[in-house]
Amino acid sequence: MQSILQEKIESLRFEMINQALINGSLTHEKVISVSQLLDRYILLYQKLILEQAKLKFIS
Repeated sequence: MQSILQEKIESLRFEMINQALINGSLTHEKVISVSQLLDRYILLYQKLILEQAKLKFIS
């Protein structure tokens, strides 16, 4: 699961950069949309890492 999230995050980062280059602006709605989706995946990844750390601590 962790590696799948990492791949998705990298893919979205690439897409965000491409959209910024294509649209010529970091504030273009397509860039913002991808950025917000990227934020959600980063948060999900951070929660997963935190849960794994908690489980290791308990074990």
